Amino acid sequence: MGNFTLKLFGMFGIRILGFGDLMRLYELERDTGLWIQGFRPLQLDALLDWSGGVADQQRWDLDALHQQVMHFWVDQAGEIQTWQIRLRSLPCDQCLVAALGSSRDWCLHWERLLRV
Repeated sequence: MGNFTLKLFGMFGIRILGFGDLMRLYELERDTGLWIQGFRPLQLDALLDWSGGVADQQRWDLDALHQQVMHFWVDQAGEIQTWQIRLRSLPCDQCLVAALGSSRDWCLHWERLLRV
């Protein structure tokens, strides 16, 4: 895993968790309680589309979430570029795994991790 920090701007948090197997994303989503998506490559448009779909399903403020995704993209630009370069050398079934959740979702996730 990288040294990405969780960025919470208001009500939402987005984070790149690292590299993962496309076939195991459902398990990760189930185990974390967060919204999980794999990207290969990670592109801003795809990240905005995915987060927009989550916002619609959860009835979150789409503008606020997209603003946060944009902040995340700018703040993590160097790290994202590094991960993209590393991704090119991995097998095709590997992807960059992103996690998205409300501040409550992230709190519950961290509490579950502390109990393990």
